[in-house]
Amino acid sequence: MQTDIFLQKALVEEVKEELKGYTSVNNNGEYLKFNVYPQNLPAKRGKNDDEHFPYVLVCLDEEQIAEEDADLNCSVYFLVGINDRNPNKQGHFDVANVLNKLSMRFLKKRLIDGRYRLSFPLSKKFQEEDTFPKFFGGMYTEWTLEKMEIEETEYD
Repeated sequence: MQTDIFLQKALVEEVKEELKGYTSVNNNGEYLKFNVYPQNLPAKRGKNDDEHFPYVLVCLDEEQIAEEDADLNCSVYFLVGINDRNPNKQGHFDVANVLNKLSMRFLKKRLIDGRYRLSFPLSKKFQEEDTFPKFFGGMYTEWTLEKMEIEETEYD
């Protein structure tokens, strides 16, 4: 059975695999691996808790079945967050690199987990406001899941 939940779990694993070995440099010059979370960030432990940075959220957005015989369309967005206190304010490059890496991955191999297919549009959006030292960006994707089989009854 194909559901949005299984798609989300498969995409979380794909993002983890794609970003394996990819790092961001924190304020102390340490290289940090990306955290990947489904839907939401973990609960904060305190007022200045930034342990979840850098991160990618894999978020379910909307589902649609356009007609009875149509496949299920599911939209998923990816949010990237980076904490970069370097005064040159170039953290958006790290965000763009991650989004480019993920979009290239999905465009090259459009079938995920042998059953979820990337469809279009695929779009990226970057923050418009200055949120220094935190930088954010996102990518919107659409996926096709096979339609559910209708159980025939004696009245059909």
